[in-house]
Amino acid sequence: MAAAQVDVRLDEQGATAPVDSPEALPVDPAAGAARWGPGLVCLLLYVVAADVNFGHLSTLGSSDWMVGPRNADEIAQVWWLAWAEFAITHGHNLFFTNWQNYPFGLNFGVNGSMFALGVPLAPITAHFGPVVTWNLLLRSAPVVSAFSMCLVLRRVTRWWPASFVGGLLYGFSAYATFNAGGYLFLAFVPLPPVMFLFLHEVLSRQRWKPIVTGAVLGALCGVQYLISSEILASTVLMGATAVVLYLLWLRSLDVLKTPYVLTACASATVTGVVALGYPVGYTFFGPQRAKGPPNPPRGLAQLHGDLLGPIVPSYLQRFTTSRVDRLASEHLVNSPMMYLGVPFIIAVIAIVILLRRRGIVVLAGAMAAVALILSLGSVLYIDGTDTHIPLPFVVLANLPLSEGLLSTRLSLFTVLFGAVVVAIGVEALHQRLLGCHSGAPRPERARRPLATVCPLLVALVVALPLLPSRTEPESSTAESAFFRSPGAEAIPAGSVVLAYPYPGAPFAPTGPRGTTVYSFAPVNNVLVDQAVAGMHFKLVGGYGWRPTKGTFGSP
Repeated sequence: MAAAQVDVRLDEQGATAPVDSPEALPVDPAAGAARWGPGLVCLLLYVVAADVNFGHLSTLGSSDWMVGPRNADEIAQVWWLAWAEFAITHGHNLFFTNWQNYPFGLNFGVNGSMFALGVPLAPITAHFGPVVTWNLLLRSAPVVSAFSMCLVLRRVTRWWPASFVGGLLYGFSAYATFNAGGYLFLAFVPLPPVMFLFLHEVLSRQRWKPIVTGAVLGALCGVQYLISSEILASTVLMGATAVVLYLLWLRSLDVLKTPYVLTACASATVTGVVALGYPVGYTFFGPQRAKGPPNPPRGLAQLHGDLLGPIVPSYLQRFTTSRVDRLASEHLVNSPMMYLGVPFIIAVIAIVILLRRRGIVVLAGAMAAVALILSLGSVLYIDGTDTHIPLPFVVLANLPLSEGLLSTRLSLFTVLFGAVVVAIGVEALHQRLLGCHSGAPRPERARRPLATVCPLLVALVVALPLLPSRTEPESSTAESAFFRSPGAEAIPAGSVVLAYPYPGAPFAPTGPRGTTVYSFAPVNNVLVDQAVAGMHFKLVGGYGWRPTKGTFGSP
């Protein structure tokens, strides 16, 4: 039996129907511009939300650095945006550069290069500089991510406000707020929801052409690798988990043998090899190649999550108290991006229980639970205390392809699948208040205001704890005036510059557990000068991951 015939849910009257059949999910009868009008409204509201989060549009200029105070990681990302434009306009190898860390250079694969963002926006970088590109991308990250999720949710919801709520919870989650503080390659996440949409198409819906569906899925993997290889790895991990749970739900492997699935998988494999072959090969076999993840698993294990992380607000949230904030800062230092809020957790659990006869709800709820458990790390910590209870992530931390994953970043998928559950629940409440069910007469007009306001109030209660505590800070770009002055013309184009003072290690050990503190290396200032001056010179030293004599990279 095909997956589209097996995956069923119960409507309000108890009649079974395929999850994605017209009977179970009526298509919006609107067409043309009117059909997409609500979507444009959702997009506009996301833009407003991002503007509130980041402040006035004046921060998009080249003189202000979003966000601040700037650090070496942010500077490195801006540098790679500048390199993307410089490499493609001057005929250099995009995947390798010796314009920093001269003469040895850096491999793009483990250095946050984000070419899928830097290359398309190269014209903006060329005309306005890499800082403007950085500011634009960082500000647009929650908007694009939220709108992508909103459109994906149209697969399982037909009420636009429900899709909007799901997109809002995903794009403006604590995970997004935390990484919008300077980690663009982690904050820009519109593709994971789309990849799960295509996976759902392959396994369940099966209406699009299988060759095209598989090809697009493989291409999406290639693009995601060029934004963040870690997000791609974690998406593949969670996708494989979803497939396993789906097959356990069906209690059969027959779905994998259907012509549609076989054709789509073959198409995805071929396209994925084409899209990923050269970049992945260059990462592991090119010059300055990776010999493993930059950080050893033992070091990453120190950045574990905490069981209280999803329910205790951190400095990122507006609604907190000094006592709670002190608890978060002292014992939950690695868990700010895990925060969900008690209303969100209660809503997900309640919706899964109430709509447990709908397969998509149960699967999404199970995936949210799996992601939450994995985000806690290898050992269970409660209130900062090691319970010595091993968790499933300990297996991933010792596998070659996943040993470099940071567990708390898997909270992205807790939010993703939790938002799916909440969106479906909001729509179900809307339909219930309207009195809509199979065979029921047209709902009374008087019910519509109540059926609209009540679900949105519930959504407000779920989303309100995630409200940011402040707008994102900013700082001055503070590039050296020398490199914009006539005096810089004395440096021949393409020559090598040794900055003074010569950079030291950007991290210094501070405690018996091997903890580190960040120290700002002078070379980072020169990286800014080099980037905003149009890559006029090469630089001895730099800031990036490079191979060492050991197994893991070193900054």
